[in-house]
Amino acid sequence: MNFLSDQSPAGHQGFRPSAVKMGHVSRVGIIVVSAVLLMIALPISAVLLRAIRPDGVWSAEAVTRILGSPRTWRLIAVTVAQALVSCICTVAVGVPVAWVLSRFRFYGRSFVKTLATVPFVLPTVVIGAAFATVLGPRGLFDARGTWLAIVIAQVCFNLAVVIRTVGAALSGVDSNQEAAARMLGASPFQAARRVLLPTVLPAIAASAVVVFLFCFTSFGVIVMLGGGSVTTVEVEIWTRATRQFDISGAGVLCGIQLVAVLATLSIHSRISKRRAVSSVFRARRSDRLPRSVAEWAAVVAAVAAVLLICGLPIAALFERSLRVGTGLGLANWQHLGSVTAGTGLSIDPLSALWRSLLTASAAASAALLLGVLAARVIAQRPGGAADRILLLPLGVSATTLGLGLLLLGGRPPLDLRGSLWLVPIAQMLVAIPLVVRAVLPALQALPASLGESGQLLGAGSIGRFWRIELPSIRSAVFAGAGLGFVACLGEFGATVFLVRAASPTAPVAIERLLSRPAAAGFGQAMALSCILVLLCGGVLLAVDYLAAGDEGLDLAF
Repeated sequence: MNFLSDQSPAGHQGFRPSAVKMGHVSRVGIIVVSAVLLMIALPISAVLLRAIRPDGVWSAEAVTRILGSPRTWRLIAVTVAQALVSCICTVAVGVPVAWVLSRFRFYGRSFVKTLATVPFVLPTVVIGAAFATVLGPRGLFDARGTWLAIVIAQVCFNLAVVIRTVGAALSGVDSNQEAAARMLGASPFQAARRVLLPTVLPAIAASAVVVFLFCFTSFGVIVMLGGGSVTTVEVEIWTRATRQFDISGAGVLCGIQLVAVLATLSIHSRISKRRAVSSVFRARRSDRLPRSVAEWAAVVAAVAAVLLICGLPIAALFERSLRVGTGLGLANWQHLGSVTAGTGLSIDPLSALWRSLLTASAAASAALLLGVLAARVIAQRPGGAADRILLLPLGVSATTLGLGLLLLGGRPPLDLRGSLWLVPIAQMLVAIPLVVRAVLPALQALPASLGESGQLLGAGSIGRFWRIELPSIRSAVFAGAGLGFVACLGEFGATVFLVRAASPTAPVAIERLLSRPAAAGFGQAMALSCILVLLCGGVLLAVDYLAAGDEGLDLAF
């Protein structure tokens, strides 16, 4: 699954359904893409409209007030700065780790790769909670409310993007090129700089843009670790909309953020095209055991970096969930099903977890159906507008989507504020791009002869899709379903706007429990976070298992 690549492996005539007459499935796919675009555009339009028409009357007051405030521009500068610093640190750590994992074979390599990916599929509030245990008042040192804690957490969360994307590019480089450079007298460093780096540089740039985008629109990590003193544009939108009730001001900030997101996606699109041109992946690199002391040192350093950045916070999460007073026990776990366990909130964490599972299952099922159909449209028209449209939910602010859906679904004749539909709709929009990115490479890798053979045998479009294409990409579909499920399970930015106060999802319940001063609330938040870690980690292991059993499935982020 490659979130960034639009190409099937070079030298292989990938699946091109356009060679076969377009049928019902293709038309349905086009309708799906149009519907997703509409579902994204409507809430964004509702937010932007509120900025210039707050009370049914056209007014530029909010625009003038927000754009004329020095605080707004300081906030933008700080948001961009923290995203840049977090991006640079993530790439600086991720590229060497990706090089080690793609080049050397050693015991525990799969575990290290999976461990580095677990934080990416975890809810951001869980990552925030994990680092609150390490860098909070009860941790190694108290860094809450500082940018240091936020940057470290951002690196942990986004490390998998660089490792998976750059690792896939490194694995596709022909090792004979480096060997030839060495035979011509180049040192290992010169061979890597002159042969390897130019080949994988587009992948590094593409992953850096995605990491910057995720850091720029980060919400859960900032809320959990900011301590109220550190804020970004995303958090300011939430604060104005939910605490200051300044919807028009939040709308103006959403517009500013949307411009930045679209500019970033435009850069990513250009890099992806350049990457597609330079991607001449031949045989996969033959990994080998480390031979020299320097190579073993690189392996040890890479493993230590992943264990420290990704493993330590998760381990601390489990340790804190077992801490009761000055000792250890299971009280925090045992009280998860109780609303009278000293938290001061009428929240039953297990009920919140059960609600999250049901909502995520419904949203992921819808995302899987729509995502597979949409992926087929992109496979027919590679590089077209459909691919860019379906990438939007990954980049568009979750708080913007949540606020927009709340505004859109909170007025007659479509008043959905009291229903259960708004949350799964928001989660579905977030999950669709992940499903598409999981299924698309498998569709593109299918030989064109499959569709032609089915047509010659008299199978219609739906029959070819159901009996030929779908069984051939079964592993990718399962992987997309798993990734969509964990994305829905951990969605927080939009859900916090839409969920009813009496019916929180698990991530919202964790945030509320951690906001209480009582030790019982902190312990239950840790225990509930551990359950989400186990659930998401189990799904990720299943996805990796499916990937290992299917040579055509590329799990590069």
